[in-house]
Amino acid sequence: MASTKRYELSFRNPEVRIYATIVLPAVLLGLLVIIFSSSDFNFMYAALIQTVALVSFYCWRFIYRQKEKKK
Repeated sequence: MASTKRYELSFRNPEVRIYATIVLPAVLLGLLVIIFSSSDFNFMYAALIQTVALVSFYCWRFIYRQKEKKK
């Protein structure tokens, strides 16, 4: 059976740190937009903020993992 690399869920892992600095504030910002926005599109704005955050995180993760493979 092939051994797999375990995922370390701590702040020593750079992927967890970047996730915490990009995605979690975007979720909070999205909630604030939903609560305090008087626009009819507040849910769409919140979803857009969170989508941009997730896409940027996964782009960074893809680039980071490509660099790790080259090492």
